[in-house]
Order: sequence, then C-alpha cells, then structure tokens
Amino acid sequence: MKISILRVLFLGSSLFMLAACQNAPGDGEESARVQLKYNPSMLRPFPDDQGMTIRHSGPIDVEWYDEELEKAHRAFVAGGERSADKPDILLEAERHLRRALSQPIRFGVSGNRLWIEPRGAEVNYRDVVQAFAATGLFRTVQVSHLRYQ
Repeated sequence: MKISILRVLFLGSSLFMLAACQNAPGDGEESARVQLKYNPSMLRPFPDDQGMTIRHSGPIDVEWYDEELEKAHRAFVAGGERSADKPDILLEAERHLRRALSQPIRFGVSGNRLWIEPRGAEVNYRDVVQAFAATGLFRTVQVSHLRYQ
C-alpha cells in the first residue's frame, strides 16, 4: 500500500515536471527572434572634448548599420508611430537600445534625418551617445558637436 502511494506520487510529480518543461520558454522562442546585423567596426568619438559640456535636449541623430532596420524606422514613423504596428526588427533594436540605456526611447524622422529621442527627466547625452555607439547597431550617432563614427 505504501509503495503504491509512493509510485503514484512519483509518477504524478514526473508528469507535472514534463508538462512544465514543455510550456517553458526555450530554444524555439529564441530562434523566432529577428536577427540584427551589427557593425563590425567600433565607433569612435570625433571630435570629443571631455571638458566641453553638451547643451542639448531632444533627439539624437542616427545612421543605422542595417538597411532593413533603417527602412523599418522610416516606415514606422510614416505609419503614425503606433506601438502595435512596430515592425519586429525595430522591436528587437529597441530591446537592445533600452538594455544599453535603461530609459524609454522614441523613434522619429525629420526630413532625411533619422533620430532617436531618449525619454526621461535627466538625460546625460554624453552617456546616451556612448551607449548607443557601443551597441553596434549604427554607422554614426551624433548629438550637438559630439559624433561617433
């Protein structure tokens, strides 16, 4: 009697664990993610005077490394910037940027210029530009006089 109860408990816990493992996120979910192309060369500041303060508020001009990402940025802004309509490749790039920045961001276009605006009360633009440049997603990143290329 005691042995049969133990067998039932063991069998029940095994089935529960198998069911839990099948529902857990795994390799299938990660392979469905969009693959981004990264810039193989490191962006460097040009020119940068460490003593010069950046008096800037607003968007940061960017030039995407991945052409598909650039097209998705333009299409998203042209479509009215509804987050439900954001392309998968732009969502993946936003994940990378938010991870590097820890702040919400907004995408935009002014004429032929693509820009990203960090949102928040206190934004240190020198740190933001440096974080954007380190992601490997851009050819150039510029704010005020500071340009990473």
